[in-house]
Amino acid sequence: MSVTSSARTTLPVIIYSHLDAARVTDLVSSQPTHWQCTRILKQDVGTTVTLMSDSIQSVVVKHHRLTRWRRRADALIHGSPARRSWRGALLLQTYGFPVPQPLAVVEKRKAGLVQESVYISQALPHPPLSDYWRESAPHWSVAQRRLFLRELALFVRSFHAAGLYSGDLRDANLLVEECDEQQGPRWRFCLVDLDRIKYDSSLGLRRRVKNLVQLDRTIGRRARKTERLFFLYAYLGPSLPSAKQRRVLLEKLQSVRHQKDREYAKRKRCRTVSGANEQPLGAPRRPVSCCIVCFNEEQVIQRCLESVKWCDEIIVVDSFSTDKTLEICQDYSTRIIQRAWPGYVEQKRFALSQASYEWILNIDADEEVSPLLQNEIQAVLQRDDPAVDGFYIPRLVHYLGRWWWHGWYPSYRLRLFRKHKVRWGGVDPHEKVLLHGRSERLSGNLHHYTYTDISDHLRTVNSLTDISSRELSLRKRQRHLSDVLLRPLWRFLSFYFLRGCIRDGLPGLFVAVTSAFYVFLKYAKLWEQASDPTQHSTRNTSHDTPVTDPAR
Repeated sequence: MSVTSSARTTLPVIIYSHLDAARVTDLVSSQPTHWQCTRILKQDVGTTVTLMSDSIQSVVVKHHRLTRWRRRADALIHGSPARRSWRGALLLQTYGFPVPQPLAVVEKRKAGLVQESVYISQALPHPPLSDYWRESAPHWSVAQRRLFLRELALFVRSFHAAGLYSGDLRDANLLVEECDEQQGPRWRFCLVDLDRIKYDSSLGLRRRVKNLVQLDRTIGRRARKTERLFFLYAYLGPSLPSAKQRRVLLEKLQSVRHQKDREYAKRKRCRTVSGANEQPLGAPRRPVSCCIVCFNEEQVIQRCLESVKWCDEIIVVDSFSTDKTLEICQDYSTRIIQRAWPGYVEQKRFALSQASYEWILNIDADEEVSPLLQNEIQAVLQRDDPAVDGFYIPRLVHYLGRWWWHGWYPSYRLRLFRKHKVRWGGVDPHEKVLLHGRSERLSGNLHHYTYTDISDHLRTVNSLTDISSRELSLRKRQRHLSDVLLRPLWRFLSFYFLRGCIRDGLPGLFVAVTSAFYVFLKYAKLWEQASDPTQHSTRNTSHDTPVTDPAR
């Protein structure tokens, strides 16, 4: 194990490592080069978990972004999340509990404060407890279900008996390994969320109850009441407390559970997949049609189609692509329709009219449905709440080799809706779906792989402002000096300060400036057309093709 440190640097610094420096650097780079497969397992504002594989090994890279001062101060006092995960792994190994082998800890500091913290560990092929129980338990007998719950209870009891405590002991953070019955227990359990592991020689009742409630609130949703009581009795062990003590413990567990449920419901801004977890196992979901419009998208269309191949129908409306777009689509699409490009609104409206099912998922060719969003969509389709007619989805932009959590994010868009409750509106190139009904928000991200580089960004800005200014001119929009002077200034201030691009350094400044330049160029071209009306008539419009913009 190598240990290095640096007092002040903004470059990644390897703190602990069982790997060579070149391999670690490649793992934490924005565009890894030596890995055959990369898949995002989890992604939110503060954390991204990625599975990466090559011919030698598979690893999990957990990337923490400490964007808030509270998290940075916590890292300064208690150590960064990656360092705590490393210590937690060593602690569990000391007491004989299996964990994914820790491989490296990398930090990026600025002015002595941790900005980013990366923990790299071995990837295990075992499923999480949530998936294993959901898929296996319905096929088990009552005796098999109780045998599994007994093994799980014995694991938790031995975990607490060793003085260990996890701040987040829920089913998604426990991996299940099936073992040979001749070698002992049939199942083994492995913790994977290690940054909140603590040791207390006199572990109190409060922490024990918290861990029990965390498991009860997750796997307990899919277990019968008698099975939950069986798990609790197996956890208490052969020397059960008195009936009065058991009753007090049950009341405390119920009280803490209700308190956690109230806190969780208060924090949620919308109903998400947790609401669908109450549906019966195996309940069918409503079918969904996916609509995609495209033109010469061979570089990105396969990633898009791969992420929606679970949909019941995929409709691709192509504007006579001249590259390999159609060849790629033929491997995925239910229907491919070629149609000349009439504009964003008309093309999207046509694609919608071709859909066969009530529920529609509308995405662009350079977008990708994340695994979390896929699960969430399938859950709400399974629930099919008649009071909800559409769902807004946050869109996360990937540009300049990074994910943009500021500026463009979350940029909610109505992308999942009932066909007969919407109509297409807006003005090219900023088309939008107009919903006549109630909507909610989902939390899973729609990944948007926008411009390939800065040159592509500027070319797209030029094309989009041509379309925008032309539409404004056709609508007889009056030109005002404030449009050229104040609107770009407000766009810059909004992106750079209010939306947080200032936190992204020079790339954030570039995005804020180009966003302001987009607004300036749009209204400058409107002035040009108003000053010289022949500009609009002489501009070539016969080859207009769809272009992408993170702000659309």
